Amino acid sequence: MKTLLKISTLLILLYNLSFPQFYADSVLADEVVEFVNIANEKTVNFSLYDRPKIEFTDDELEHLLVLYYKCYSISPVCFNDYMAEEHKKWEKASINVTKGKMKLRSWLRIYALVDELTEQYGREFITIIGTPAILKCKYIRLDYSQYDLDESTKFRVHNFIFVVEDVLKGNKYFRMGDTISVDMIPNIESPAPSFVTGKSYLIPVTTLLGHQDDGFNTIFAYLSDQQSGWVMGKPPKTFPIENERIKNLEFFGIKDTNWTDFKKYFKETYLIFE
Repeated sequence: MKTLLKISTLLILLYNLSFPQFYADSVLADEVVEFVNIANEKTVNFSLYDRPKIEFTDDELEHLLVLYYKCYSISPVCFNDYMAEEHKKWEKASINVTKGKMKLRSWLRIYALVDELTEQYGREFITIIGTPAILKCKYIRLDYSQYDLDESTKFRVHNFIFVVEDVLKGNKYFRMGDTISVDMIPNIESPAPSFVTGKSYLIPVTTLLGHQDDGFNTIFAYLSDQQSGWVMGKPPKTFPIENERIKNLEFFGIKDTNWTDFKKYFKETYLIFE
């Protein structure tokens, strides 16, 4: 009887969450190393108070665009880990450096390159290709868990449970039929999105951390069409799908349309580096 109970519990757990999600086949890609090396080289004369425009040829920008896409499509977890190591190098090099001469933090070097790509190709396009996975999901329920940042700092996590119905981007990490948890810690600056049980949505997702901490493996990706990537007081963008018609597509530059046509448009517009 105890054995049957253990098996039943295991089956429930397997049904509830599919893994490994963004940790699948996670290896440090050559594209990540090259992209970071370019960021370090091109921003060598930057400081916190002096961020001149970076000069690229059209061919260099196109190459940079492909690298950026692949940093997130091949291994976003390893990208985060690699940047964590770069940050450690920055901290070590910044010891005893006067404030005015301090170089840009590691992620700010990356953002400087992304700004150049954004100026050339548009914020919406760059935001989408920098989103590791975009999924059609059916909303199941809301669960809760606790995330302990340290012994004295604990957060209540919202775990939004979905079943993946289709994968537009991120088929290395997600499959149709997966049951996944997309997590966030809502607050006034970043409220939770609203879902209806049993309804389908297009959900952009990413990962917050690297291998060093799996507390937030899969989270909502913020799609922003504004200069600031952090829009206070607004929930993450999601796109409802009713009767196989997807709505609120202004961010993608098109009107509401049927799911089949949207898939074709998405592939032709955003998956050009596969």
